[in-house]
Amino acid sequence: PDVPDSPDGPAARVAVLDGPGPPARLLSLRTGYDRRAVTPLVAALPRAVLLARDQVEGAPLLRDNLRLLAAPGRRAGPGDRLLALRAFEAALALAATAPRPPDGPYPHPGIGRAVAAVETRYAEPWTVVTLAREAGMSRSAFTAAFREAVGTSPARHLTARRIREAARLLAGTGLPQSAVPARVGYRSRVGFHLAFRTAYGMTPGEYRAAAPRRA
Repeated sequence: PDVPDSPDGPAARVAVLDGPGPPARLLSLRTGYDRRAVTPLVAALPRAVLLARDQVEGAPLLRDNLRLLAAPGRRAGPGDRLLALRAFEAALALAATAPRPPDGPYPHPGIGRAVAAVETRYAEPWTVVTLAREAGMSRSAFTAAFREAVGTSPARHLTARRIREAARLLAGTGLPQSAVPARVGYRSRVGFHLAFRTAYGMTPGEYRAAAPRRA
């Protein structure tokens, strides 16, 4: 589901900005999703998200990926696409939990916690009730606030996140197809197949078989 390195160039670039002060290194990452699987949350991303240094330092996955991709003298590699995707998703989850202004997209700070839980812990046995508990809200208030902030229901957002990860595993790894449903949080293989076919218009096996052609 993520964008291949070619023909548009590498997934990660580092530029050194010279000037009268200390040199600055600018890390540029490029990633994306299959358009059929883009959730309202991803589609509604702002043009910029500002994260403070202490926020990044407190998120080891994001911090370590950024340091690796921005290492001086490092050459682009075939794993950069996955590293860039993981950095993006970690930054998205971190931004979701950051304090928001009164007119920001999340009317309740608990919605950010629920979004972060879905983005990073999608394989857990979440229900609307447990997500509402994660947000510290009643089920009815949580469902209404989540739909207002994200543009879809908590259940649909969770399904989209799980199926997006399943598509990545099918297209980009050698994980046995039979192991994918459980890896993304599905106990029922039938339910997983139905959800995947609804999202992509093909079965998981057909999606994996078509992966080389998509690349």
